Amino acid sequence: MTGPLIRGDLGRAHRLLSPRVAYLIGSRSPSGEANLIPVSNVTSVSTDPQMIIVAVHRDFRTCGNLASADGFTLSVPRADQLEGVWRLGARYSRYEFPDRATKLAACGLPIAEDVSAYGPVLRNGLGWMTCRRTQRLDTGGDHGVYLAAVEEVAFNSADFDPDGVPRETAQPIMQVSGNVFATAGDRRTIPYGDQAK
Repeated sequence: MTGPLIRGDLGRAHRLLSPRVAYLIGSRSPSGEANLIPVSNVTSVSTDPQMIIVAVHRDFRTCGNLASADGFTLSVPRADQLEGVWRLGARYSRYEFPDRATKLAACGLPIAEDVSAYGPVLRNGLGWMTCRRTQRLDTGGDHGVYLAAVEEVAFNSADFDPDGVPRETAQPIMQVSGNVFATAGDRRTIPYGDQAK
């Protein structure tokens, strides 16, 4: 079903890009305190070399961590981990914790702090990567933007084949808006042009 296009509020333009995968960004403060927050503003910007770009709201502690750190981690949670991921977004989801360590423990997710010096990772999500920050971009907007080179990647073998291609079981969390989430529910394969009959 389609309807007529309507002009929208420019302040809501980002919603046209929804749903977006919810990633977990792991970081450490200058004093070494670990943090892990959900972020949906992430994309690959190069495959050779492997590079990503991430944007984090300037009001979040993670933005400051990324500005001072050499790198960060990125984990991809599964749809069945939504409740724990939501708790990790404490400032946005309105959960209150006295400190970051309590937040990490209260989320109920298996978190590994010994995988990377950059920050913690989710042990049993769809996978994780460690990223070396290469550049901080000043866009003048309300998010800090960071370009990073991927240094290491791990795929969950139940959800990815050895080449990193997602299996049908791969169900990431996707944020629609606010506290509304979805997941990838339909998978289709279409032939390449040289394979079409």
